[in-house]
Amino acid sequence: MQAQDSAVPDTTPAVEFWRDPALPFFEGRRAVGSVSCYTPHTHPTFSIGIVDAGTSVFSLPGRETPIRPGDVVLIAANEVHSCNPAQRESWSYRMFHIDQEWLCALLDEAGMSPRMALVSQVLRSPQACALMNKISDAMRDGEDALQKETVLVDALCELFAAFCTPSSDEMHDAHTGSAQADSDLQPAHDYLQHHCCDKITLDTLAQLAGTGRYQLIRQFRRRYGMTPHALQIDMRINLARDFLRRGASLADIAYRTGFADQSHFHRAFKARVAATPAQYQLGG
Repeated sequence: MQAQDSAVPDTTPAVEFWRDPALPFFEGRRAVGSVSCYTPHTHPTFSIGIVDAGTSVFSLPGRETPIRPGDVVLIAANEVHSCNPAQRESWSYRMFHIDQEWLCALLDEAGMSPRMALVSQVLRSPQACALMNKISDAMRDGEDALQKETVLVDALCELFAAFCTPSSDEMHDAHTGSAQADSDLQPAHDYLQHHCCDKITLDTLAQLAGTGRYQLIRQFRRRYGMTPHALQIDMRINLARDFLRRGASLADIAYRTGFADQSHFHRAFKARVAATPAQYQLGG
C-alpha cells in the first residue's frame, strides 16, 4: 500500500507547510527525502503522521514501533515521542497537527469519547491511509475554507469511529439521525441559499440546524444528496448561469459568486454543466 498515489517529482520542495488563516486549528507538513532526526519531544496538538516512502521508527517511552509506507501514526497531545528514519536513510512523510480543544469538541459532537479516541497508536490500514490522503488533497488543493473543513471533519470522524473503538451506543448516536433531526436542516439550507456567495463555516450551519458538524454533513448527504459545501457550489453555479444569460463578464461573475478566482469558477462550472462558462454564455 503506497500512501502517495503518484511519484514525487524532483522539483517538489524538501519541506512544505499547509496553513489556512480561516482554519487556525489545523497545520499540515510534508517532508520529502528527509534525513533529519528528532530528539524526543512533545506537541500541544494531537498529531497524525503518514509514511509516504522509506522506513522509520516511532518511539514512545518504553516502546519502539517500525513504520513503513502506508502506516498512519496517531500521537496524543503532550506525549513524549520521536519518529526518525531507520538506519538514517531518507524517508518521506506528512504530518497533521490539530488543535486539541477543537478536536475534543468535534468528537463530543459526534458522540465519541475524546479520552478513548485520542491515544497514540499506529494504524496499518488502507482505509486510514485513504482518509488521510483525502485531508492532504483538500488542504493542499481545496478552493475554500468550507470545502477544507468539510473534508477534515468528515475524514477525522470516520477515522476515529473506525479505529478508536467507541461504544456501540456512541457509534449509534454518531452514525444515525432520525427524520425529526433531519427536519431541522431547513434553517441551515435556507441560510446557505441566501448566503451561498459568502464565506460560511460548518459551525454556523450546525448551530442553525441544532446539531454537530459531523452529523450536519451526514444529514445533508442523506437529505440533499451532497455535503453543505457541494450544495453551496451548486447554488453558486445556478446563480452564475443567470448572470451569464444576462451577459456579465466572466471575471465579474467569478467575483460576485464567491469563487477565489476565474479558474476555480471555470472548473466548478464545467464539472456541473459539461460546458465552459464562455460556451454557455454564447449558447454553444
